[in-house]
Amino acid sequence: MWRTSAAKKRSLQLYLEYKQAPDRVQDHASRRQKVDDETAEDVLNKIANGDVSDGDFSDDEKEEENEENIPANGQVSASMSSSAQPSTSQTPVTNLKEPAASKKFEIKWTKKEFALRDVECDYNPETASAPEQPLVYFSKYFTDDLFQDFAEFTNRYVLQRDGTVLATTKEEIKVFFGILMLMGVLKYPCVRMYWQAATRIPAIADAMGVKRFFKIRGALHITDANAERDPNSLDKFLKVRPLLEAVRGRCLQLVPLEKNSIDEQMVPFTGRIAAKQFVKGKPNPEGVKVFVRCSFDGLAHDFELYQGKGTGVSKEHSHFGLGGSVVMRLVEQLPKAQNIKCYMDNYFTSVKLLLELKEIGILASGTIRGNHLAGCVLKTDKEMRKEGRGGYDERVSVDGDVALVRWQDNGVVNMASTHLGVGKVGAVRRWSEASKAHVDIECPEVILDYNKYMGGVDKLDFIMSLYPMRTGTSKWPVRVISHFASFALCNSWLEYIRDANAEGLLKKTQ
Repeated sequence: MWRTSAAKKRSLQLYLEYKQAPDRVQDHASRRQKVDDETAEDVLNKIANGDVSDGDFSDDEKEEENEENIPANGQVSASMSSSAQPSTSQTPVTNLKEPAASKKFEIKWTKKEFALRDVECDYNPETASAPEQPLVYFSKYFTDDLFQDFAEFTNRYVLQRDGTVLATTKEEIKVFFGILMLMGVLKYPCVRMYWQAATRIPAIADAMGVKRFFKIRGALHITDANAERDPNSLDKFLKVRPLLEAVRGRCLQLVPLEKNSIDEQMVPFTGRIAAKQFVKGKPNPEGVKVFVRCSFDGLAHDFELYQGKGTGVSKEHSHFGLGGSVVMRLVEQLPKAQNIKCYMDNYFTSVKLLLELKEIGILASGTIRGNHLAGCVLKTDKEMRKEGRGGYDERVSVDGDVALVRWQDNGVVNMASTHLGVGKVGAVRRWSEASKAHVDIECPEVILDYNKYMGGVDKLDFIMSLYPMRTGTSKWPVRVISHFASFALCNSWLEYIRDANAEGLLKKTQ
């Protein structure tokens, strides 16, 4: 009797769920955003804010869209690494998984003041030379040989795809990139407006016709599209690898400075690409992630594109995890045993990494996560809040190699360093809600130093954002090519400014 009653109850429950299913579907459909109802003003606002998919509002010609499909999975695992020997080539390695959790790394700590020992930099190179014309600097990134390769492989691609002759030349490719630069300055919402009568720009329209522009952009290649690919290759950016190596090769030739920062940069792209990432807090959070090492003035000296969890993770450095392994790869070309300084955020920083860098003569500072303190016990968040803004706490490893500092601002900030501790306490201005005025609060020296020198990559990002060389396209190679053309343009400008300032040229003459 009990079983019969239970069976009836279960049958009734299943019947009710079946009857309610259409209501759930209808409710879900009513909540879906209906793009058809958007006004033209809404669409323009989305374009202006970069809040749309690159494919939705692409200016790509319809006949040019038959590229091979790229998997849309943004979390595909792959590996990239460079040899420890100086080289401009970034060769992908076997697909390495995120290192398995090993025994927790801990060291002994003591409450004392961090003593400065042998932190002076012995490296003082001559970084400036006589200033040349700005175009000369850019041509060191985008060489004549690179433009010739663009012309050759673009012509070959059109012939293979359509059986027609494009007959572009390296000079025409130069004009094409010059047009992209002008578009980055003028920022029309639609590419065709540069050729339309009411909004025509002679410098663009007279240099190249609109159909020719789209034809070249739709076929732009820097490698042979039909070349046989190594089945063991995990390089997701093989289509643009020669360009990346050319730009990185010039970056590696630049003389590094004492102060360097390592951070993430984004190639904005919302279309389909295998290695797409979403990085919260970035001005353009969606796209391809690039790890960059810059000097404090914003000049890029090395970079590596993220291709998956194994990116840059060599077997030698796998115990540092992804962030630490990327740092070890990016500092390979820095002078060792010279007390060069590196700054990084908590994505990369660990006590183990800082000690390893110190072993090779590179000092480092970085914000650090509360669960990466290597067994150090600092004042709790509650105790820090009780002290109020400006309060701080310091611990130093027993051997005196690394300091951990916790500082109370609006929230708690954790900092690890092998060359500074609380040191000479300074002051920063903050808004006080209680007194309705700006007040000075105490700030440890390590944090003042970090804030001063950490912003190199952010400065480069800011300069690139002023005149972005990008147009709406659904093709990721075109977006990556235009991004690194902008990257090279801004880096060459920073090179020129460094030389001009050293020469004492006035800004008007620059």
